[in-house]
Formats: sequence, C-alpha cells, structure tokens
Amino acid sequence: MIPMKHLVFLSLIIATAPSARAGTLQVPLWPGVAPGSQGITETEKVVERGDGKRVIDRSIHDVHRPTLTVHLPGETPRRPLAAVVICPGGGLTRVVIDKEGNDVARFLSRHAVIGIVLKFRTAKTTSHFYGMTPMEADVRRAMRLVRHNAKRWQIDPQRVGVLGFSAGGILAATVATRFDRGDADNRDPVERQSCRPDFFAGAYPMLTMKTSVVGPRYQELLFGPSPSASQLLRYSSEQNVTRHTPPSFLAHARDDRAVRVTNTELFAKACRQAGVPCTTFIRDKGGHGYGIRDLGTPINKWRHAFVDWLIKNRLAKPRR
Repeated sequence: MIPMKHLVFLSLIIATAPSARAGTLQVPLWPGVAPGSQGITETEKVVERGDGKRVIDRSIHDVHRPTLTVHLPGETPRRPLAAVVICPGGGLTRVVIDKEGNDVARFLSRHAVIGIVLKFRTAKTTSHFYGMTPMEADVRRAMRLVRHNAKRWQIDPQRVGVLGFSAGGILAATVATRFDRGDADNRDPVERQSCRPDFFAGAYPMLTMKTSVVGPRYQELLFGPSPSASQLLRYSSEQNVTRHTPPSFLAHARDDRAVRVTNTELFAKACRQAGVPCTTFIRDKGGHGYGIRDLGTPINKWRHAFVDWLIKNRLAKPRR
C-alpha cells in the first residue's frame, strides 16, 4: 500500500497540473520531507536584490523543501513541447531564482520551450551543511518528476533537457554525465523514470572540481574541509563525459573571475574526444552573473545563440 503522504503528494500534482494554461505551477519535489532534511526547522528566506517592481531579482536562502516552478504554455500546443529544467546559480549557498530561473523560463516560452525552475537545497545554509549529496538528489528527482508529469504538463518526455547557471552548472553537468535510467522495481512511479537529460546547457557554469580551476572554497562547500580525490574526480564533469553524454551548449566570458572559462573549455574538449556534439559561445567580455539580461556586453547575446541551437536541434521554434 502506498503511504498516505505519497498519496497526498501525488494527488496535489494531479489536482493542480492538468488544464492550466498561461501561468506557473509550483510543485513540491519530494513527498513530505525531502530525504536528508528530517528534523531541520530553519525557515526559508527571500532577499529582494532589485527594486521589487521594475526589477525583480530574488535570492532564496535556507532551502529545505525544494520545489519545481513549471512555466506552462499560454496555449495548448499541437504536440508536446521540449522542456528545460533550470538550475540557478547562487554560489552553493542560495538560489538566484529570477534572473537565472524564472526570467529564463519566460524567455524560453516565447520559443515554445517549457522552462521548469528548480529551487534546490544548497550545499550550505545559514546553520546547516548539506554538501553535494542532497543537491544531486534534487536535480535527479527533478528530471524524473518532469518525465512522470510530461503528459499533464504538455511535455515531450524524450525532449527534456537541463540548464545550469554558475554553481548550478555542477548540478546540471552531474546529471548530464552520471545519470541512470530509473529503477523499474521502485514502488514510487517517479523513481522509475530516467534522469538522463536529452540535452545539456550551461551559462558561465561551474563544471569541474580541479583545484587549479575551481580552488578550495567550492570544494569545501561541496565536500567539507577534507575532500577526497575520489569525490573531486566524481564531480569533475569533464572526467565523466562518455559517448552517452547528451548534446551540449555552453556560454562563457573569458573575463569571468568568479567561474573561470576553463570550466567550459575542459568540458568542450572532453565532448570532442568522446564524439559528443558540443557548441560553445565564448566571448572576451561579459564577466559573470548576467543571467538572461542584456547588459551591453558581447556575452549577453548568448541567449539568442542558445535559442538558435535549440531550433537547429528541433527543440524550439522561431518567435512568431
């Protein structure tokens, strides 16, 4: 018999998802308390970094109950659409939910792509250390949950990708390089779904754990004060690229001081060696943290190049 908490969770999805048109749908990622978050009472905090009206730029701190925000299409499509699970950045301590999340989803919706924003548990909160394990569990669950609800959300389950910004890139790249096809014997129907993305994208993404590239700070945030060599290898995504890695698109600026362009260069080289298609959009100027916004630098055109790439791969449509 399915536990009552699971029935409540599934009924919530079924009751709220079906016939919605334009708008957003927020869905809990896990039934009840997320695994690894038992007993934590810390309250989630929202910090508005914009003016709250013209510019909305929220930063979510102390996440312990992860969610998906599904940006539903305005009209019923003739056939199911491609979807992207979006992993915002935030330095592994917060989730930059708008400029690297909801704003991106709204932009993609103009091109008939459903954006789904993942609010995940970060490696560190104000008073709790999670490390990498719950973050990885959240992104895997997100991919499975989207496929489980594909029909309700008007999504093609064979065109579900993942997009990571900054520190969110390590989540996206991890599920793109070390995925599984689901557990066919699991009683939870969500866990039976594959978590493999059909495509992978990153904007100024952190993709490697090589000390010479990422430095010790992020290593410690993800693995504690004494990361092992096996942990660093396991989450250096360029070391885990195989011929089964999905086609990829990566954008980066060479003057990015927060997440070095070497992250993208190493991953692209690994893709070439494995025979995996990988398109890069690299420009000299642009820095870090621009999200979907046009700040007048060359890198800000990445979003148009990404849409062109999606269209070329039959994942999006030109804007009407």
